[in-house]
Amino acid sequence: MAAISIGNNSLTSVNYSSKNKLNGKKNNLDRSILKLTENDRIQFNNCYQRGLTKYEAQDYQSALREFDRAIEINPAHIDAYICRGNVKDKLEDYQGAIVDYNQAIQIDSTNSKAYHSRGNTLRKIGDNWGAITDYNKAIRLNSNYKFSQD
Repeated sequence: MAAISIGNNSLTSVNYSSKNKLNGKKNNLDRSILKLTENDRIQFNNCYQRGLTKYEAQDYQSALREFDRAIEINPAHIDAYICRGNVKDKLEDYQGAIVDYNQAIQIDSTNSKAYHSRGNTLRKIGDNWGAITDYNKAIRLNSNYKFSQD
């Protein structure tokens, strides 16, 4: 079970009760990728694309439902978590957005987009040091990263 750690006014870390649970979760995510059938991939892609379309149309509640479905189908898809986090950020569910960005980072700790997005949300909730830390991490991971503020 995950718990959000609030340290230095930051919601950036997810703590697990043991390393075994963390490793077990990662192994389950790895296996979930292998178990996707062609139908699952098609369903995932349809939900994900509809989510993107709804997001662009600023229909955030519908976008959230589509990304929820996409993640149910493929819980190892990093961009689906980032997109759902972006939707939650727009809906001002900042803690929910941070949880999704944390999940994306847990799956791939080298994803600069996840750190940048989490930094934007941390900035919105007043955690400027946490935001700076995430922006610096995103830059270290990708020195060509173009930052935009939402």
